[in-house]
Amino acid sequence: MKFSEKLMNLRKSKGWSQDEFAQKINVTRQTVSKWELDQTVPDMNKLIAISKLFEVSLDELVNDIETSNSGTTYKESPAEKNNRKIAVRILIIGTLISCILFGVGWIRQKQVIKTNDQRYNNAYSESLTKAGKAQDRLNEIIEEANTLKEQISNMEIEIANMKNEKQKIFTEDRDFSDRYYAKDGEITVKETELSDLRTRYNNLNLEGSKLKNGDYTVYYNIVQPINYMIFYYIGAGFLGLTILISLIYFLVTRRK
Repeated sequence: MKFSEKLMNLRKSKGWSQDEFAQKINVTRQTVSKWELDQTVPDMNKLIAISKLFEVSLDELVNDIETSNSGTTYKESPAEKNNRKIAVRILIIGTLISCILFGVGWIRQKQVIKTNDQRYNNAYSESLTKAGKAQDRLNEIIEEANTLKEQISNMEIEIANMKNEKQKIFTEDRDFSDRYYAKDGEITVKETELSDLRTRYNNLNLEGSKLKNGDYTVYYNIVQPINYMIFYYIGAGFLGLTILISLIYFLVTRRK
């Protein structure tokens, strides 16, 4: 490797520009540029100053290094190694944080699924309970309605017989006044009782109809997926950002 190449590599390993390097050894930037372009070489005093600055021997600095092939070998500088390590650390730390976010999202997802299943089971159980109670009440209504129906039928027959008896009193008994009106009063009472029975019967039928057509489904609010998906989104975004930052850092800080 020529002196010009070694000088350029040493300068870049320190991260110095030509101007910064020139100021350290008291020369102009143009002089440094000519050295690195292999147009001129520094005198002995400058060579000594350069060897001390970079902490290399004069022999290593000025003698050409032969390689095993026709090309020159590239040796990574300490600064480049350090930059590469930093980029790798950024990537590792970002990946770990992303994994933690993914893990939290996975745990949260399991919790959401468990919660939704529990809410569904509770709602289903409550629906069955409500439907069972409605069916029991409907059976009671049917039984009571049948009883009332039978009572109404019997009372209608009784009222019809009482009316026939009242008519018989009117046609056969000339001295009918007291008995006639007494029977008429009994008929009025029975008709009132019949009207009450019919009202109860109709109310029972109405209640039974509502029970038959009722909705006993218990609705519940499910936990939305956003409660756990947000962790997946943040984790994926953080991982992508980490990869981008580490790549940019490595490319920007590597030797040009």
